[in-house]
Amino acid sequence: MADLLFPFAPIRHPHRLVVDGRIQLDAQEVEALRFRQVNVSEAFTLADSGGRFFRASLQSLGPKGGEALVYEKMERSPESPLSLTLVCAVLARQRMLLVAPKATELGVTRILPVITEHSVQASGLEHEKAHAWPNAVIRAARQCRRSSVPEVRTTRPLAEVLAGETWRDAQARFYLDDRATATARLQPGPGSVCLAVGPEGGWSNAERELLQRSGAAPLALGGRVLRAETAVIAGIFLVQYALGDLGVGE
Repeated sequence: MADLLFPFAPIRHPHRLVVDGRIQLDAQEVEALRFRQVNVSEAFTLADSGGRFFRASLQSLGPKGGEALVYEKMERSPESPLSLTLVCAVLARQRMLLVAPKATELGVTRILPVITEHSVQASGLEHEKAHAWPNAVIRAARQCRRSSVPEVRTTRPLAEVLAGETWRDAQARFYLDDRATATARLQPGPGSVCLAVGPEGGWSNAERELLQRSGAAPLALGGRVLRAETAVIAGIFLVQYALGDLGVGE
């Protein structure tokens, strides 16, 4: 699982869990549940000391502790083994409220919204309800039974994000481009990937050059020009299928 900082990381109980067992929650687990907006009698996902994932029902919640009832062992991990960072140009007409939850369902680790030449500009973020993106991700994480919550970072200019540590430290970097004349081959191996997706209108020539100079390889999704939100979902699926846990038989 990707390196995540508290409270975004999967909730991990320090002991082995068993179905029908009652467990005491410490202060950090309580804080993580509050971050996920889990209320008493609601379900949540957590891992035990052996790395197995379970579903539990929150029985009580206090300032420094709580109690939960474990009721189901999950047969497969709800967390992708791939650390996938989505660098997404801010889309107009509040479509980030669609993209962010879908990216969460498909297993992204973090979302880095960026300002590009053809994207919504910084002055339009309030209209696009940027303040609501993190809560949309939290709700999606709960609905798809994830234990972790993708981090939604503050919107930044594309050049600033490409110069940042998350982009530089990724083991592989790709960008979707319908104008690409060649497409990168996705070979299993990297444990951390950054995927950049532009807005409707695409990347400018200067942005393409910047992406390439920063180590990104182009990916093309067939011969059709996709709507921006479709491209985001298709691009994430492609990467998770080739490098993550969406492949047949995984």
